[in-house]
Amino acid sequence: MVSLAFALTGGIACGKSMAERCFRACGCRVLDVDETVRALEAPGGRAVAPIVAAFGPGMATPEGGVDRRALGALVFADAAARARLEAIVLPLAREETAAWRAAARPGEISVFSAATLFEQGWDVGWDGIVCVLASRGTQVRRMMAARGMTRAEAEARLDAQLPAEEKARRATWTLRNDADDPAALQAQVQALVAHWKQLLV
Repeated sequence: MVSLAFALTGGIACGKSMAERCFRACGCRVLDVDETVRALEAPGGRAVAPIVAAFGPGMATPEGGVDRRALGALVFADAAARARLEAIVLPLAREETAAWRAAARPGEISVFSAATLFEQGWDVGWDGIVCVLASRGTQVRRMMAARGMTRAEAEARLDAQLPAEEKARRATWTLRNDADDPAALQAQVQALVAHWKQLLV
């Protein structure tokens, strides 16, 4: 029996994390690239030494990890610094992802989750891509409610990113998530996973 591997993405505040939980509930193996990066930057992580070497000892925590808050503040304001950071972290994250995917057993369904799937070139080599989509109005409302942003701040954040509709256009399947109803999203995920299971034989 074969194994299958899919990619999951979505715009900010569309519900990608909720979809991850739904896929896990359906028995899928799920890897969120953000969790991989956090592990790489945690004490003992493979990215700690090269990041500290590139950005200075002030980027290290007393525990021996990366000070993600300080690093984030630096790279958010400096495109060149962000590119240097990505050149360090992304190859390591790709290696971890490849190892995770290779560890799948026959009959298993793997779901790799990345908000910047298309932007970082993570979208190649999967058996299909899933996009969680919500309207721009829903995104703005959720960002204001959950993150304390003003409408202008939320709009600016969305304008700086690849639109969710464009991600959905490039995806194989779309999960609509405008209703703040986890059960509705779970039902869509269950139907999709049932379809995938038919492909495993």
